[in-house]
Amino acid sequence: MNRSILLLAVIMAFGCNPRTDPANAPEGLDIPLIDPGSPEEAGVLALVNDPATTFVLLDVDVGLDRRAAQGLIDRRPLASIEEVDAVPYVGRVALDKLLAWARSGGFIPEPEGRDAATLALVNDADTDFTLLDIDVGLDRRAAQNIIDERPFATLAALDAVSYVGVSALEKLADYALAHGYGAGGGGGTTEPGRPCVIISEYVEGAGNNNKAVEIYNCGDAPVALEGVGICMVRNDDTSCTSSATVGVGTLAPGAVWTICRTLTGTFNDPYEPLAAACDFEVGGVTRFSGDDRLMLFEDTNGDGRKDTDEAVLDQFGNPAVEPFENPWAETNFRRCDLSPMAPDPTTKYTRHPRTALEHLGVAPPTDCTITRAAREGEDCLSHDGCESGLRCYGRPSDGSSSYGVCVDPTPIPGEGESCDQHTPCADGLICAGWTLWGSGTCNPQWMAGRWGGSLGSTIPESGAFRETVVVRGLASVPVDIEVQLHVVHPRRSDLRVTLFDPNGDSAVLWDQTTELDEYARSFVTTGISRDDQVNGRWLLMVEDLVTGETGTVDSFHLFIVSRWD
Repeated sequence: MNRSILLLAVIMAFGCNPRTDPANAPEGLDIPLIDPGSPEEAGVLALVNDPATTFVLLDVDVGLDRRAAQGLIDRRPLASIEEVDAVPYVGRVALDKLLAWARSGGFIPEPEGRDAATLALVNDADTDFTLLDIDVGLDRRAAQNIIDERPFATLAALDAVSYVGVSALEKLADYALAHGYGAGGGGGTTEPGRPCVIISEYVEGAGNNNKAVEIYNCGDAPVALEGVGICMVRNDDTSCTSSATVGVGTLAPGAVWTICRTLTGTFNDPYEPLAAACDFEVGGVTRFSGDDRLMLFEDTNGDGRKDTDEAVLDQFGNPAVEPFENPWAETNFRRCDLSPMAPDPTTKYTRHPRTALEHLGVAPPTDCTITRAAREGEDCLSHDGCESGLRCYGRPSDGSSSYGVCVDPTPIPGEGESCDQHTPCADGLICAGWTLWGSGTCNPQWMAGRWGGSLGSTIPESGAFRETVVVRGLASVPVDIEVQLHVVHPRRSDLRVTLFDPNGDSAVLWDQTTELDEYARSFVTTGISRDDQVNGRWLLMVEDLVTGETGTVDSFHLFIVSRWD
């Protein structure tokens, strides 16, 4: 049956209010997940029609059935959500996955105006049943359902709540705007009596210990640090995965306080400037990666845990939405808009390379329009964005990142000379090609890079673990490729480990063999072309092909040396 006809049947059977909850719809009826003409439809269409959306992305990253993924690729451009739904093997589950990916990938714009104010109101921890029922004037059932089902990432999700209809949405929007709610979740201001503290710097660097969060007192009164908590929302969680108190003592107005994972570690992990700026070590909550969101909250009882009645003071990212890929990985975000709440960090922060730590421990600026040319090793979008004499190299063409890295192209003495495992290159150079041919050529050090880190992720029984890294800032094609893996599994001979490059080529590194050690290392010599793009999304897949045991991938590192084609 045509879905629009089916929708009419639902409306005729149940009326307009109260709305039938899709989860409780009688068998044989279908409530459309995405309305025609909605921002959600536009976002999903933008995703599936994007040239950067490949079969691998739909199959592996989005998690569609392979037949659905290929069908979408074959039939695009698709003009409506009905055309998407008509593709074989695309059903409600596939649409739900596409919608979630479109939201986290920025294909659906953040709500503005009345929508943002409404979402800020219903997601506010201080918004309780009584306020919604009495003050806003909602149906009691709508009020309770909103409390039970929040947080909401979009107005469409709120609109889908049972007993929430047009009238309820109007009441919520009117109340939210009248009481100062706005795009940041409170109009960008702090309520009287609450501390004004914001995340003024976010550092997510290479290795295990280069993690730091700087906190700024944006108010006029001292803040007791014991009364402020920090919470990390990991991966697809929507509430605090880990939380802690930010410190002890008092933070003066206009002052900053820096927390980090540890002051000790290995060489450059943490970097010396990071350790020097750190005021307080916090373990679990600073184990964040490039897609984990952070919140500061008023820890009224000082227990270091986010209770439902404790107000959110600031946020880095939207806690309810896991972002596309790892947009904040191996980078440094510096606050330039001091109003609280940053569900989209790119609007209130400037972005810097992971080693740019000169401002850590210094009060943030107040002007986001101040820009400077990128220095060597910093992110760039074009040659013009780099300092004089530098070039912007290594921008991926597969849509995984818009950024390259500023590089000094000046020839280095010894560049182009022969080398091998026992005959190293001069300073600033690295031997390219020795793992393939026994000997190689000395290339500039910037043509090599290392990606990955600690994971602790489960390998599902008879399933697959997948981890992606975005390689950028290299030359054009790979030469030497090395994979380092720490796998904890009682029967490693059950596993197959495969590496995929950005172009779809793959290399099976271990295939149900006893040669897969707990700490394993493999030089990739076959399966992956040395004449195709090196910059872009690489994927490691660990498959458990036998039932009975599970394990974990504790760490994964990918080391690549590149060259010009």
